[in-house]
Amino acid sequence: MLTRLCARFAPRAALRIVVDTNVLISGTIAESGFPARIVDAAIAGRIRFVVSAILVDEYLEVIERPRIARKYPQIRERADKIRRYLHLDTVFVAGIPTAPIVLDDPDDDFVLACAEEGHARYVVSGDQHLLKLGLV
Repeated sequence: MLTRLCARFAPRAALRIVVDTNVLISGTIAESGFPARIVDAAIAGRIRFVVSAILVDEYLEVIERPRIARKYPQIRERADKIRRYLHLDTVFVAGIPTAPIVLDDPDDDFVLACAEEGHARYVVSGDQHLLKLGLV
């Protein structure tokens, strides 16, 4: 009986996913829609992002652009919440590619390396180069 109760109420390991920067940016700017639901699920602990320094730096570089701040002033608080999440609650890996996979866009290899190293179940992206592989 106790074993069944523990199994029922014990926290399960959150599903690991890699979210490409384009999805993360969209989930920051728009508080509704598929990208926002993914970001909200991660912050709530229902899923867990696998990230690398390269992916986090890319997100921060884009979200901190003055043009973004002027166009979307309302996202500051949400961007700060996501920034804290990325630094504190993610699975952090090196994410360095060992071989070229996406020949049309070698930068996408960092996303795939992150997924492989972090044992991510899914990669969520709108990037055509990744979608073309049929793995995303």
